[in-house]
Amino acid sequence: MDREISPEVTRKRKIKIYTRVAAGVVILIALSILFRSLLTPTISRSRISTCRAEIGPIEATVTASGIVIPAFEQAITSPIPSQIEEIYVKAGESVNENQPILRLNKEFIQITLNRLKDELELQKNKRTRFDSDLLRAESELQAQYDIKELQTRYLENDLEREKHLFDIGGSTKSSVARAELSVEISRKELHQLASKIVSQKASLKADSRELDLQIRIQENRLEEVSRQMDLADAKSDRNGVITWVNDRIGSTVNAGEIIARVADLRSFQIDATISEVHAARLTPGAVVRIRLNDQSLGGHVESVKPSVKEGVMSFMVSLDDSGNRSLRPNLRTDVFVVTGSRDSVLRVANGPFYSGLRDQTVFVIDGNKAKAHKVDIGASNIDWVELLGDIRPGDEVIVSDMRKYQNMTRLSIQRD
Repeated sequence: MDREISPEVTRKRKIKIYTRVAAGVVILIALSILFRSLLTPTISRSRISTCRAEIGPIEATVTASGIVIPAFEQAITSPIPSQIEEIYVKAGESVNENQPILRLNKEFIQITLNRLKDELELQKNKRTRFDSDLLRAESELQAQYDIKELQTRYLENDLEREKHLFDIGGSTKSSVARAELSVEISRKELHQLASKIVSQKASLKADSRELDLQIRIQENRLEEVSRQMDLADAKSDRNGVITWVNDRIGSTVNAGEIIARVADLRSFQIDATISEVHAARLTPGAVVRIRLNDQSLGGHVESVKPSVKEGVMSFMVSLDDSGNRSLRPNLRTDVFVVTGSRDSVLRVANGPFYSGLRDQTVFVIDGNKAKAHKVDIGASNIDWVELLGDIRPGDEVIVSDMRKYQNMTRLSIQRD
């Protein structure tokens, strides 16, 4: 027959069962924790950067690149074909207004100048002689006219006398006819002489104007050569710094060839380039932000070149602080053209987390976790990014590069 199990045995069996159940529960909990840890990556707190979301203004910008150039740079050209004989100021040295930079050989231009002066003097002497001849010719013609006028009057008186004699029978009809013919011929000759005087005066005046024109042309040529003579001294128009000079003494230069450049380093501007994709947003007067090392300078688009070369447009930027001490010639800068601005938006600092896409995932820290949030990106610039979604002011957003976790819903934050 069966024996009754003692209470002690029953108690031990229950303890054994409870122990196994408890061990199973512990194992299940451990496995659950392990499984969750495998599904939830852990990231060190020291390896991420964060920013508190805040309400504030933001400017939307498009990115361009630029190079600092002097606002004024004078290109000095050779006014004549010549040779470089001496350099007075070297590249990098300061130059004052009207200070010669180099010396060109002016022997040929000096010969030309002297020849033009002699030719001008000959033209003026010719003009003086012409004026004298003009007065003499006018005087002679006037004397001829006066004599012919007296002769005509004499013949007219003689005609009247012949007519009177004919009336009293002291002359013949043929004598009267001859007298009338003489008067008619004399009157025609007088009229012809008057016309000749008018015509000759007009011709002499035309010759006089031609001489005056020749003298003015010669004076203009002399003035031009004199100006070239002065320009051959290669002087600077203002105070500045020599950025380049042709220092090859003895070399030949052509007329119009650049021989030196002078820049005013007290004022600068930006020569910028941008992708043609942003052509519609680039207009003169648009606000521009310049990032120069750790400084931000303001400015505006001064002008836009209409041509596009290899998909790139060029434009000039005028700076508000064009004399900033950080500006240096040929210094490369980041240029940001402002295309719009908004007030009171939810923003975080720009960082590697921003991929440039309109919609992306960001992580918000909540205790020792980081939860993923789907957001839309609004306006952005180099400093700020606008977030549109369920992010609230004060949320701590991870701004480090989180692309490798974009498919995760949460992360564990390991405190160092």
